[in-house]
Amino acid sequence: MLRRPGLGVYLLAGWPSEKAYREAVAGMDGLVDFFELGIPSPNPKYDGPFIRKAHREVSAPVWDKPSAPTYLMGYWEDARGRPADLFERAASLGARGVLLPDLLIDFPEELDIYLKLTRENGLAPVFFLPSKFPYALAKRLAASQPDFIYIGLYAATGIELPVYVERNVKIMRELAPDVYIVAGFAVDSPAKAAKLVRAGADGVVVGTAFMRRLQKDVREALAFLAEVKKALLDL
Repeated sequence: MLRRPGLGVYLLAGWPSEKAYREAVAGMDGLVDFFELGIPSPNPKYDGPFIRKAHREVSAPVWDKPSAPTYLMGYWEDARGRPADLFERAASLGARGVLLPDLLIDFPEELDIYLKLTRENGLAPVFFLPSKFPYALAKRLAASQPDFIYIGLYAATGIELPVYVERNVKIMRELAPDVYIVAGFAVDSPAKAAKLVRAGADGVVVGTAFMRRLQKDVREALAFLAEVKKALLDL
């Protein structure tokens, strides 16, 4: 069971360098409640410009992870030629599940393949839904007893658009009252993270805001996570 309210962090495997990545992951122990370990992709189409650039900068992935529950995060488009390899890697790394932002957007007809591979490898299902999602699909996902359902708030990571994000969180809470709901994309301040939890999210994920700081200094990036964590604990 993930902590409520929970702080999640996304970091691309091995970025910005092997040394900085390992230091950052080590510093997350006791600080983050779950971790999204990004798989480098040649076409990270639902990431924003900053993270898309980071994908191109990874020379060799590093698969270190913190002690917190970890989920591999990649693209189904990259794995669908040999999808079993992805789930076997997740299991071998001790991850709890595989999160695929494009699965239900571009390949919804392959959901059953995802669920089958998840079960066969002893993993927990986790799902990403875009800001506009079919209510019937949300209910079906909730029935599969996922570790969480991640609601993307904007069109791409790190890019904020003028939409009423709290509304989506509240709708998902009504559709799936017992499911752990994660909100992410453009969560760049402790105040914004706290606002999403007050709207009904169980956890928030920071990615771009953390990675921007990590590129400058590991300590600055970890201090930012501590500030977000404190805002959640103070609720």
